[in-house]
Amino acid sequence: MEAVEHLKRRRNPAIWHHVNRLLAGLIIVAALLFAALNFYPEWVHRNQLGQQLREEQAKLQAEQLLQKKREREVTLLQTDPGYVEAIARDKLGVMKEGETIFRLDGSRAKPSGPATPEVPKKK
Repeated sequence: MEAVEHLKRRRNPAIWHHVNRLLAGLIIVAALLFAALNFYPEWVHRNQLGQQLREEQAKLQAEQLLQKKREREVTLLQTDPGYVEAIARDKLGVMKEGETIFRLDGSRAKPSGPATPEVPKKK
């Protein structure tokens, strides 16, 4: 009988309660870690697809804007003789009598230098 009572005293129910709580916590942490590791690649892939979608939408908007500009120009070319005349004169470099043309095209501007070339002085 002494051995049985000795065993009963060694088994402390409070310790088993703490061990069970610790094991339950570890199981929950392991399950969460497992789920996170399984879903992380999908999350990364979803973010990449979202970025790609935003880029494609930006390209689409730019193309739609270009299409609207071209449609407007086609409409003007088909319906407005004054527009056709202005475009033709601009491309051919022809001007009407008494007309002054001012070009403000920065892409065709030549590098700035002295307005008049320097003439070597004679000695």
